Order: sequence, then C-alpha cells, then structure tokens
Amino acid sequence: MTLDDHPLDDEMQAFCKAAIDAMPDTLLISGARLMPDLLKGLKQDKPNVEMLRQRVQAKLQLKTPPPPILDILRSATLSEPLLEVLSDKALQQGLPALVQHFGRLPILTAMLLDSRDNVRKMAHEELVKPIKEAAKAKPQEKDSFKERFKPLLDTLRPVLQDEPYQAPAPRPPRAPTPHTAPALSKEQQERDILASTPYRQLQKERNALAAERDKLQTLNTKLVTDLAGQTNRANGLSSELGALQSQWRNSIAQGIADGLQHRLAPWLAPSESLAPSLPASYHALDRARQVLARQAQQDQRYGTRAQVAEELAQARSLLAALQTAQQEALRPLPQLTDEIRALATHIDTTQARLNQTSLQPQAPQLLALAQTLHTLHDIDALQNHKKALERTMLAEAWGLHLCQQAYALIDRQAMAIYAEHHPDPKDIPPPVTPTQHLADCLLHARPCRLMIDGHNLLPKLKPLIGANYFKPGQGPNAQARALLIERVKTLTALHPLLQADIWFDGPDDQHWSETDNLRVWFSGGQGSDRADGRILESLQSEVYRGTQTTRLVVTEDRELLAQAQGRGAIGVSPLEMWAMVG
Repeated sequence: MTLDDHPLDDEMQAFCKAAIDAMPDTLLISGARLMPDLLKGLKQDKPNVEMLRQRVQAKLQLKTPPPPILDILRSATLSEPLLEVLSDKALQQGLPALVQHFGRLPILTAMLLDSRDNVRKMAHEELVKPIKEAAKAKPQEKDSFKERFKPLLDTLRPVLQDEPYQAPAPRPPRAPTPHTAPALSKEQQERDILASTPYRQLQKERNALAAERDKLQTLNTKLVTDLAGQTNRANGLSSELGALQSQWRNSIAQGIADGLQHRLAPWLAPSESLAPSLPASYHALDRARQVLARQAQQDQRYGTRAQVAEELAQARSLLAALQTAQQEALRPLPQLTDEIRALATHIDTTQARLNQTSLQPQAPQLLALAQTLHTLHDIDALQNHKKALERTMLAEAWGLHLCQQAYALIDRQAMAIYAEHHPDPKDIPPPVTPTQHLADCLLHARPCRLMIDGHNLLPKLKPLIGANYFKPGQGPNAQARALLIERVKTLTALHPLLQADIWFDGPDDQHWSETDNLRVWFSGGQGSDRADGRILESLQSEVYRGTQTTRLVVTEDRELLAQAQGRGAIGVSPLEMWAMVG
C-alpha cells in the first residue's frame, strides 16, 4: 500500500505546500540534493530557495511523487519528527488524542506519508469514517413535530395526567472545581517541544551549523591533501639537494686528488731542473747571503737547536721541581699531578723536535719498539703486538706525540712486511692499519665514515687527557665530550668525503649536526650499552644501501667490534683514533 492507493486530497495538498513554505532553507536544500532534477540549472552551493520550493511543490501535483519528494514532506510535517518514533499500537490507541491536540489534517497527512502500510491504512480508515457514520445516521433521523417538542411534552405529562405537583428536591451546592490544566505526559511534552517555534528555529540553526561544519571539513581535507603534496615535494627536493651536495663533494675531492697526482706532480720535476741552471753571473756570495737570510727567517719562526735545547733544560728543571714539591708536600695540590703529566708530554714533544731530522726513534720506548718490530714478519703477529703495545701505552701514560710515533713505526713495518712478500716494485701496498685506511681515502678521494662510541672511547683516554675531564667516581663530563667533538670536527674539515658520527649513551633520543660532515647522537633508552645498538643499526643501514664506503668503528667493546667487523667495518682502538685526530 503506497500513497498512490490513498492520494492526498486538495486540502492535504494545500497543507503540504504550506509545510514546504515553512520548512527551513538548509533542511530543504539537503533534502533536494537527493534528487538532481530539483537543482538542475541552479547553483550547487547556494541555490535559489524560492525556485527550489516551487519545483518541490510542482512535483506534488504528479500522480506519483518521487521518493525524495516524500522524504522532504516527511521532514516538513509531523511524519518524521513525531509519527516515526511511535509504534503502531501507540498510534491506534492515541489517535483521537493526537487529532484533538495537533488537528485532524496534520495528523492524517503525516500518517499517509508514513512508510508503514498499516499506518497508512489506519489513516485511510480514519478519513472515510465520517462518511460511513453519516450514511448510517440518515435513515434513523425523524424530523417530526413530536420529536422536536419531546422535552416539553415530557415536562407537561404530569399536568395532563392530573398528577399532584411535587416540588423538585433541592440540589446540594456543588463545590467549585478548580480550573487546573491536566498534567501532560512526557510524550505530549516532547511533541509540544518538537512542534514549537523555538525548536524549529534551533533546528534551523543546527542545520546551518552542520552545513558550515561540512564546508569546513571539506576545506580541511583539501588543505591536508595540499600539505601532503607539498611535503612530498619538499622531501623530493631535499633528496635532490643531498645528491647534488654529495656529487659536489665527490667532484671537489676528485679534483684535489687529480691535481695532486696528475697536474701538480708533472710540474715539480721541470721546476727542480731549473734550479741548477742558474746564470754564471749569479755570484756565490749573493746566493749564500740570501740563503742565510732565509734561514734566519726560518729560525725566527721555528727556533734553533740551542733555543729548543735551552727550553728543554728549563722544562726538565721545572718537572724536577714539581716532582720534588709533590713528594715533600704534606698536602700536595691536585693540580700538581696534571701539571707533571702535561709538562712530561711537553718534554717528549720538545725532544722529538730535536730528533725530527732523523727517522730513527730517539725515545727509549720507541727504540725498544723498533727492535721488536724488526723481528716480526707476519701481519697477524704485528696486529697482536700492536694490541699489547696499546695496553702498555695507556698503563704508562705515554704522551700523544710518542703514541703517534709508535703508530707510525707500526705502519712502516706493515708496509715492510708487504714489500717482503711482494718484491715487485709495481705492487702498491694495500692499507692494513686504520691510519693507512684513512690516509688511502684522503689520497684517492674515496668516501669514508667514522663511527665513534663516545662513552667507550673517553674513559680509555683518561691517562692522556687528565682527570679534570671526568666526574669523580663517574664517567666523562660535558667538557670531555666537547673536546672529542672539537678534535673530530678538525679532522672532518680536512676531507670533504669523511663523514663522522659520535654516539653517546643518554636518556633522551636526540642528535644535531656540528657541521655537514659531523653529527652527534644521544641514543636514548636505558642500559649501559645503549649506543651500541644504534651504531649497529646505522652500520646495517649503510650495508643495506650498498654504498662503497670505508667504515671505521671506534670502540673497545669486543661484542660491538665483532658484530661491526661482521658487517664489513674496520675496528679502531680509542688510542689509535686519538693519535689520528691529535
């Protein structure tokens, strides 16, 4: 059973048109969007509402109104806000009360628009009910003179029958009934609220706010999409910039290497050959005076052996005085130990300056090391002796310059061992030690990456850098970390293809870039070896990308060193790394 079975009469048609005229604009527009024909030729965002109302009212004249038109009528009448929430039983029992409260026309029209067949059937029965009752009442009507005066005849009957008069009994006075309005049920109160003008106004405002919200959500979605596009574009440009910077660094490094090996070297030999071919008129005395003047300039800059020897004697005298003061004092100052260590390092450096004209080591430790190295003819034996020597250097607190000379002797012996097994002079010795790997990358413009376990390196260097870089009973302080960062920054500034990462254990995961080639990381998390996992992750990322890079991992953690070497990295001890950057 549909609306075609029980069409709306003229009175109901007029009521529906009035309901559409009173319908809020936003509610009408949202309902009309379900039927494209209604908005054809009108603006989609702000259509002409009056034209839209006329089109909806025209659709009501059709024999079969479309379903979207019926949905609009349900929203405009009591069908949607009232009858849809009432059950069939509630409508059957409360229909007279609804008709009395809202009126017969609004209730029956809303029932005919309901989607339930039994509700529409009930409305149809209510529509035809007055017709049936009138038809039944017609044959029973008697419009006669007697029927019209029946009340008067009933009053005169005792007089006509000559019955004695009886006065009517007095009526008891009736107490006045207070005119109190009957209490409304909760359902009636809700219906009154739904039918009230303030509620419709609030509904209209709510629809307007909902439309504005939908518009803002659409704008927000568009902005999010634009932002995602801009972010992707920025990421692409950033990747291109990184590739261009890497290409630029490679070009610079390759140009430097090419200039040193292929362009500058061919000019040296002809330039040197010009030196002996001086004209005969060039007097020997003039040449001697000029050489002597240049030597005087060199002496002003670098000093003479007598000056250096005098400075060395003063330093040794001061060292002896400091040692005597430390031994004799009842309460020696803590600074005495640091000054004695620093002065001893200065004496070693000054002594090295006096002996720098010869390749033969002069220090007793280096002489003993050179004699031991001459007995080694195997790279593995050389590496084992190098590890034992590093423990000795840390235990005896060798000076930095002395450590650098020791590593130079080890590198020289490694080349000698290679030359012993490869007598062909055309064979170029491959890099063996970390210092040789770094020098090879610098010479041939090859990319190199240095990964440093900062909190593993600094405690090993405590005998070299002093106790003031460490907290009492704890690890290195911020001053020690700053010293390490500054030394590595100086090293990376010499080679554009050298990338360095310094990892520290820290509770907060953070990092920053000191330069384009140097980044400092704090691992975050908990535990004493938090940076180890981050170093291995970074190393694994390098291996996954397949970059042809020489990777050096600086640590003395055996487990970390073994896993790093398993990923193709080269292990570097903290002492050797400090000698490389010193």
